[in-house]
Amino acid sequence: MLNNLDYSDKVNELAEVNSQLAVLKAKKSELEAWFLTAGNEALKDSKSKSVCYKSDNGSSVTYTQAQKLTLEAPAVLKKLLGSAFSDFIEEKNEPTYKVKSAAVERMLIGLYTGNYTRISPSEVISQLPCSSEQQAILSKKLKGANFETDVKNIREIGGFSEQDASDYAYLYAEAVVYDTFRRLMELSGANGDPMVF
Repeated sequence: MLNNLDYSDKVNELAEVNSQLAVLKAKKSELEAWFLTAGNEALKDSKSKSVCYKSDNGSSVTYTQAQKLTLEAPAVLKKLLGSAFSDFIEEKNEPTYKVKSAAVERMLIGLYTGNYTRISPSEVISQLPCSSEQQAILSKKLKGANFETDVKNIREIGGFSEQDASDYAYLYAEAVVYDTFRRLMELSGANGDPMVF
């Protein structure tokens, strides 16, 4: 049977462990906040959704930025899209709305955040400083849906640096947002302005 001294030692040991855990928890929160700030800054002007930081010993920390679309004013969107509204937005009985198309969701997020440019994707490709053959291949490969894939294609097919490929992929994705909006307006017969968002 344990005597009072054994209990006392175990109580002290547990108290010390709890104290160390509190210090480690505070340090963990501090480091997570640092990576949150660094990751947010790194992705500020990027279409990438995550960035990975690696150490010399092979450890890594990945920061991921989530984007979620919530329709705050579905009546405005319904008026803007007109008869095409139900083709792209699912109306639930609650009523809640769910975007049925990933392209339309990217468009709505891009319009809402102001991440679009009023030029066409083909205009972006025609501005790339590479051969017309490379431009023709890129016009088939680029989608504006997966930023990392577009960067890779621009870098490998066009022969651009990582930074230039990233800049062009960003511009292309913004052009796709506006092009999707323009096509939806034509389809619905509406005359919408993305500034409504």
